[in-house]
Amino acid sequence: MPPPAGPIRRSAGSRLDARAAFGQISIHELAIHERYGRTGVNLRQIDAFRAVMECGSMTAAAAVLGISQPNVSRLIAQLEETIGFALFERRSGRLLTTADGSAFHAEVERSYSGLRRLLHAASDIKAFKQGRLRIATVPALGYGFLPRAIRAFRQSHPQVTISLQLRGSPTVIQWTEAQQCDIGIASNIAGMAGLDAEPFAVLEGVCALPAGHPLARLRTIRPHHLEGLDFISLPLDDDVRGQIDRLFERRGIARVMSLETQYSATLCTLVAEGLGVSIVNPIALRDFAHRGLVVRRFEPRVVFRSSILVPPRRPRSRLAEAFLATMRQVYESERDYIRQVLRAG
Repeated sequence: MPPPAGPIRRSAGSRLDARAAFGQISIHELAIHERYGRTGVNLRQIDAFRAVMECGSMTAAAAVLGISQPNVSRLIAQLEETIGFALFERRSGRLLTTADGSAFHAEVERSYSGLRRLLHAASDIKAFKQGRLRIATVPALGYGFLPRAIRAFRQSHPQVTISLQLRGSPTVIQWTEAQQCDIGIASNIAGMAGLDAEPFAVLEGVCALPAGHPLARLRTIRPHHLEGLDFISLPLDDDVRGQIDRLFERRGIARVMSLETQYSATLCTLVAEGLGVSIVNPIALRDFAHRGLVVRRFEPRVVFRSSILVPPRRPRSRLAEAFLATMRQVYESERDYIRQVLRAG
């Protein structure tokens, strides 16, 4: 395998080159090489110097480094010869740092302090202790479901900054294509060209009724049961609205189309207020349990579909993959809850 291109490669013949070619060089060595490498300084010499400064003697430094005291002395001597000034002097058997040595030590510590910050940041990124995640979603999943997924995710990733934006599917698609979010979740995008999407939630719509509604006695609601009733609908440009309207039209069943609204959460609120009945995405059911909303199976099937959108020309981050794994786990829990609610009805 040829060595990688870059500044280190151009220093032909050095031991650093050979190790870089096989991926055996550390971030410390690279930084020391960039700052001191052209003068012949290497990391072992710098480590020996730092150990002596911290321990106060070459003997103690040797013990810390796991090498012999003569080796420490040799490394210090090589370093002094390379940089052109003395780092230490002996007086009455004591090892004292020269003024130049103190100045050099301050410079070395500044370099290592920067490296420690870099390594700490890298460690945090690897462990998901920091980072930012931008999520754009349709409101059906954004009001209750995604906050529950975020709560589960934050239990193991408490320091990640998360931005959650609720928008309609066209805006979510636009933001994803423009790489303005890390995860996009849109509804009913079938037939839209140029999208890299993964199916996520596929749920059968349920009939939502106000508390105490006469139809609550039934376990399954069919179109003829809703004839002549006030029906709260999704807007005309919604694909699910098209499914529902065609279903009733084919059967010649008329509803009173008294209200329409764009978002499932608002639709469920209107039903809970007694303003009509509707067919809703069951992902919203948990959010309205306290409102006395009654739900029943609806036949024939009306399907609500949601998809995960992938920003183009950019691999998905490990952080986004981890969140999506949590989101799928929470989704399975939501599906179990929906089944329980329908069985209880």
